[in-house]
Parts: sequence; C-alpha cells; structure tokens
Amino acid sequence: MWPLVEHQIENAHMLATAEKGRPRSASLRRAVSTAYYAVFQAVCATCADALVGSEKPWELLTPVFRAPDHYRTAQALLQGPPATTPELQRLGLRFSELLVAREWADYNPEPRPGYKAATNDSAFTREEALRLIESAAEAIEIIDGLDTDTRLNLALRLAVRTRK
Repeated sequence: MWPLVEHQIENAHMLATAEKGRPRSASLRRAVSTAYYAVFQAVCATCADALVGSEKPWELLTPVFRAPDHYRTAQALLQGPPATTPELQRLGLRFSELLVAREWADYNPEPRPGYKAATNDSAFTREEALRLIESAAEAIEIIDGLDTDTRLNLALRLAVRTRK
C-alpha cells in the first residue's frame, strides 16, 4: 500500500492517544476523519494502480486516483458488482461506517445522537475513535488482499462513469 495510507493510520492513532486523560474533541474528530481518508485513498490508489499502474507519470495517474466519489464508492461496495464477495461486503460495511463517522466528525458541531453528555464534551470517545481506526486498518487489509481481477473490477466500477 502507498506510504501515505499507512502514515494516515499512524497519524489517526497518534491523534486518538496523544493526550492523557480526557482527549480534546478536535483530536478525536481529526483522528476519525484521518482514518476514513486513509481508506478512501487506499481505494483511490487501488483504482489508479489497476487502471494505469503506479509507476506512470503523475499526469496519467492523478486523474484516475481522483476519479472515485465518496458516495458512489460506498454504494458500489454495498450493492451489486463489485460487492459480490464476502470480503468486498465487509469492506463496504466498514467504508460506509467510516464515511458516516467522518461526516459527523468534520461537519457537525454537536455531539452525535445518543451521546451521554455527562461523560465529556466530545463527539467521540477515545474508545470509539480507536475502534474506528481499527476498522479502517481492517478495511485497508481487505483492499491489500484483493486479487488482480477484483481490483480491476472495483477500479472500473469506481473510476469510470457509465451512461444509462
């Protein structure tokens, strides 16, 4: 996997564990967001590698890397091809969970629904953030373990827009 993806997981973990006692909400929010983006960029890197190869010039690689859309990716991983294997279904569940958590972390000022206000002022607890980071690491392992045909199928589904 690309070093950037690995470093993002490390950074997410560092953000979630750096502060002793009660962590700041901003640290946990950033950790959750960073964990999601590690997975999303692993998907993007897989598409670019499958369709143009990671050794190609940036002007060829970057457009394919940037082609996947967050919501289309979640939908494709949960429904129909390529979500035809248990591993892709697990990836889809993790990706979707992380996407929802990332959106909450990045865009909502209030705590999440069901949050116990007496515990602290964060939208996430440290334990929740660490669980989401672990979920992201598992998603990346699933991506890394995909065979060549599955990677190509996933890349075609996510990076190429089809007309109806």
